[in-house]
Amino acid sequence: MKKKAVELALAGAEKVYGAGIRAIHWGFRRGILKKHRLPVKVVSVGNLTWGGTGKTPLVIHLAQALQSHGCRVAVLTRGYGKDESLILAERLAPIPVLVGPDRVLTGERAVREHGADLLLLDDGYQQWRLQKDLEILTADAAAPFGNGRLIPRGTLREPPAAAARADLIVLKGKDSAGARAQMKRLNPAAPIFFMTYEPSRLRRWPDGKEIPLKNLKGRKVCTLAGIGDPKQFEETVAGLEADIRVRYRVRDHHRYTAGELIRLVSRCQRHKVAAVVTTEKDAVRIPAIFREAAGRRLEETEFLVLEIEPRFEPDESELLHRIRTVLAR
Repeated sequence: MKKKAVELALAGAEKVYGAGIRAIHWGFRRGILKKHRLPVKVVSVGNLTWGGTGKTPLVIHLAQALQSHGCRVAVLTRGYGKDESLILAERLAPIPVLVGPDRVLTGERAVREHGADLLLLDDGYQQWRLQKDLEILTADAAAPFGNGRLIPRGTLREPPAAAARADLIVLKGKDSAGARAQMKRLNPAAPIFFMTYEPSRLRRWPDGKEIPLKNLKGRKVCTLAGIGDPKQFEETVAGLEADIRVRYRVRDHHRYTAGELIRLVSRCQRHKVAAVVTTEKDAVRIPAIFREAAGRRLEETEFLVLEIEPRFEPDESELLHRIRTVLAR
């Protein structure tokens, strides 16, 4: 009975949320809600579901690629959870990263203070107030629309039909005929790319010393992942031939405590694990006090941060060509 009551409550909340989304779109169509046009090109990278679609690595890659092609790029992010904004700022320096919920205001600042001529929106698919020149939709190839339900009953932020707004679609994962067909039914015109990840660098926390990737081969490790898709990260570590003995998963954007991580280190030592391998996103959430609290334990169980780079099918040159073609219009 209790389970049924919860399901009914979630179904009701889903209807309210869906009605709110429809009302917003109706307001923009009628001109009641106004879109703002900035004096520079605006490219949005976003998704229809919560987390796990590879937005942040894609934004980093596109920002660097477009900057190298002569654009003066600035990245605008809401800064939800703060971890993504910290990673963006660290990986993209000196490209400016502006944090704030109002992308119109941060976009104006980017143009005025940094001389940007191209704004890249991180998680911008639902930023309806800002007129965009290019919409890039990301999705998980294994489940492009989650469980098919809107928040809070599912993970969809908008109905699947919203995929029709996309100019380009990037599916995280290997080429999947099923995912491609789902997207083509909703958006026949948008080119579809598949994005996978390759390990690019391994560094020690907190001193940043680079460690050869080959050092993970045959080593007993623990994976530490508080991201949207921890399974894929674990598969990446396993692909480096590491021997995963402990898998520690927490929710996306989880804030670690020193005590929690000390207990994890103790667990690792019981399993003869000498290294904890984690993501960039998790590393920025490890509290500085943990280093002091752990003391000599870190000499026996070190923390390693695995960095990744996206790879595309068709290749990256085709993706960038498509982007530049749209921006040149």
